[in-house]
Amino acid sequence: MQSLWVSASYEPHLLSLAFAFAPAAMSIVIAYAIVIRGETALRGWLLLHFASLMPYVTAVMLSPSLVSPAAAEAAFRLAAAFIPMAAAAGAGFQLGLLGITARSRRARLGVWIGVAAAAAWIVPAAMTDASVIGVRPFPGFWFADAGPLAWVELATTFVISLPGFVALTLAAIRRPPSQDRRQLRLVLAANFVTYAGLFDVALAYGVGWFPFGWLLSGIGSLLVVRALIVEDLLRARAFDTTAPRLVLHLALGVVLGWYVLSLIGDNTWWGDVLALAAAFAGVRVTLAVIGLVNRGARVQGTLDRVLGQLVTRSRGARGETEVAQLAIDVVELGVGVRVEVLLAAAEDWGWTASSGARVADERAPDPLVVGWLAEQRGAKFADELAYVPEDVRDLVARLFEQHAARAIVPVTTRDELLALVIVPRSARKLRGRALEFLERAAERFGEALVHVRLVKRAADRAAIAREVELAATVQQQLLPGKGPHVHGEVTVIGSWLPATRCAGDFWGVYPLGERRVLVAIGDVTGHGVASATVTASAAAACEVVVRRDGADLELGKLALALDGAVRRVGGGELGMTCFAAILDPDAREIRFVSCGHTTPYLCRMGERDVELQALVGRGNPLGAGSALAPKVSAKPLRAGDLVVWYTDGVIDAQDAAGEPFGDRRLQRMLRRLERAHLAPVQVHATVHAAVSAHRGGRARHDDETLVVAQWAPPLAASTEPATEVAR
Repeated sequence: MQSLWVSASYEPHLLSLAFAFAPAAMSIVIAYAIVIRGETALRGWLLLHFASLMPYVTAVMLSPSLVSPAAAEAAFRLAAAFIPMAAAAGAGFQLGLLGITARSRRARLGVWIGVAAAAAWIVPAAMTDASVIGVRPFPGFWFADAGPLAWVELATTFVISLPGFVALTLAAIRRPPSQDRRQLRLVLAANFVTYAGLFDVALAYGVGWFPFGWLLSGIGSLLVVRALIVEDLLRARAFDTTAPRLVLHLALGVVLGWYVLSLIGDNTWWGDVLALAAAFAGVRVTLAVIGLVNRGARVQGTLDRVLGQLVTRSRGARGETEVAQLAIDVVELGVGVRVEVLLAAAEDWGWTASSGARVADERAPDPLVVGWLAEQRGAKFADELAYVPEDVRDLVARLFEQHAARAIVPVTTRDELLALVIVPRSARKLRGRALEFLERAAERFGEALVHVRLVKRAADRAAIAREVELAATVQQQLLPGKGPHVHGEVTVIGSWLPATRCAGDFWGVYPLGERRVLVAIGDVTGHGVASATVTASAAAACEVVVRRDGADLELGKLALALDGAVRRVGGGELGMTCFAAILDPDAREIRFVSCGHTTPYLCRMGERDVELQALVGRGNPLGAGSALAPKVSAKPLRAGDLVVWYTDGVIDAQDAAGEPFGDRRLQRMLRRLERAHLAPVQVHATVHAAVSAHRGGRARHDDETLVVAQWAPPLAASTEPATEVAR
């Protein structure tokens, strides 16, 4: 039976093995660029560039094995058709690498004009004699004869590629000595070597005796591989090594199989199949053995031992700041960069430095940014803000600017932000192994922080020696009844859903005169009878202060009174977070204090969407005996503005997979509110239904309290009937 590998137009030839070097090298570049994550635009241009070069190096590879001149001519026509596109994609990659296309609209337009001009050559060059008029035989291979318009295509290719080469050359020469300049010079050298393959055009005009373009293109591809892997050209966050390994196996298998078939000559089809299978199996077994030997001989590296020190020594740490100092020392020892660490407070939205000093409010990450960072993995770079969602991009940019940061590594666990590792702008760029070490160190740092927090929480719980009995009905009577509660132009509605019969949450609404309204919400440590006792005392204390001071009530004095009540009843063993706010339509502002409580949101209808503002207050949880009143903050209040308070049970509600509802999901829901539905009753019902749906009927693990208020003048007030909600 005629061999599957031998036909009227094709016979395997040993010279094709040498020419296969370039396609194999380009295949590795393409496979790597496909599976990595990072620099999406550059990846696209790189893939288009090498995919456009692939027809030429493939035609050269097949040339010695093609018997039919017609088949060789078709292969070279297809190869010539995509040469201008390779130049256009190369220019796009070069200008994108320099950031020119991101800054200049004119540069982007020029690149796409080049792509359009290159695309215009594909059909004429592939289907007519414009670029290739035929092929001529050389010793052992075919090569194309230049068509009448080949020089025009060559000139087009030169014009398209010129801007990218000029810009890259100037940058590689003029930039000061740095890792960036070294990388640009490597890319420039790789591009020059690859484009030197156009030297083969002389052969198409009868000058020369052997093609060398395939060799130069292959060498250029290997230089690009080095830039991708060693220099981390595309700043890869992660990649799957399966595809590059598969390409390597296939390339070696094809080479070995081709050699075997050339030795055995014509044979039966099943003999060829067995020979090819044996070749692929031999390659696979050989690489597997090499991998096993390498793995067995591998010893623990220095950086691994350094990370081991971080894990081992953190077990004896007495606090989070001690773990942070240890992490800073380990990173400096491992990569030679002195980083900074910001620690997120477990009890409020505050931040502390590794020294234990409180971070100033203006330098602390905004709570809206915290929600986004908690979902991220790996380092975030100051020059990659285009990949940050638009709603938090400016806040993230400000965070980088305030801390003069080149990169920020979020330290997270289960979508909770524990800390930020900040790489200063003055440090050298971290790439490759150094970047990998930094991210691994951040992971170990997060594990150490979790361990320290768990130890602290266990100690806090062990210190609670008794439960104070208090009837749940007493607590319920101290809470507002079913809403909505209308006081002048302010409408308030809230719900209180305990995890057990007695809860650790409370909320209250109190009129202060005819127009001003006080809203207070609190959350005691844990839930149950003891927590309910503390919430009852706090609610009673709040009622007493309101009755005593009335319209002259001051939020600072209210916080001190609540602190005293919690301290007396809780005995110093139970604490409470609290947020109290006064909505003042006359002053057109909302004044508030926060004692370690979750941050409420002020929702304001903009021209198109709802604008979200976090009401950030700084203060310690109540019950610790602090003699200082928390800081009173204020924000402007407009007619129609809506405020949403909640306890952590709302955002910690978990679905079947254990995923919490989360701050980020709540923020997205509030931003999607429509003007027609921006009323407290509807907003409360929407959020309450979303949390219940997320929980899916499962039992609550924590008390859930949700309060919504709105200042709406009579003409803008909602006329919809009240909806019954859980008390």
